[in-house]
Amino acid sequence: MLNNLKSEFLFPTQVAIADIENFKDFQDDLIKWIYEYKKKDSGISKISNKGGWQSLSKEVFLDEGFAPFQPFIIESVKELLLEFNIARETTLVQMWLNVNGPNSYNVSHRHPNVELAGVLWIKQTPEQGRFVFDNMDIGYRDAMLLNSTDREHLEKYKMPPEYVPKYSDGTICIFPANLTHRVEINETKEDRISLSFNIKIS
Repeated sequence: MLNNLKSEFLFPTQVAIADIENFKDFQDDLIKWIYEYKKKDSGISKISNKGGWQSLSKEVFLDEGFAPFQPFIIESVKELLLEFNIARETTLVQMWLNVNGPNSYNVSHRHPNVELAGVLWIKQTPEQGRFVFDNMDIGYRDAMLLNSTDREHLEKYKMPPEYVPKYSDGTICIFPANLTHRVEINETKEDRISLSFNIKIS
């Protein structure tokens, strides 16, 4: 017989997520600007993206065409950052655009040399490729343990093999940059559009 039996669940990882207010009011204009920007930016291939287009520039927030959206997007980033209660100065160091066409996807990856990363979903559906966090860094990392444990138990205590956050167009998310994540294949004929960014803690 056992006495004082208890289970401890250690080392959670914080992910902050919210919807940008009135995103629909400027969504179409934002998409139009992204396609205009894409015409003049050759893009990068084969970073994490397989197929699709990722802007060569990592400073799209400095583009003149981004100015109308800056008050909404940059301020949303700053507000969401408050959830982490970071005692030092934070700096938005990189921001780039992603357009995943049919059959495009992003392999599991992390963002090196920064502390936080983020994404703004601009135009997407689950069929165009879900954004997925992989449990490779925390909790149950052993494949046999994960595959042998009751799924409801894993879900209840936030230890599943993978996690898909709830999001829609206009949802913004910030997470630790070393948290492994990926985007599933776009199974439609429409483009999936998102904006990604990196944050450095000084």
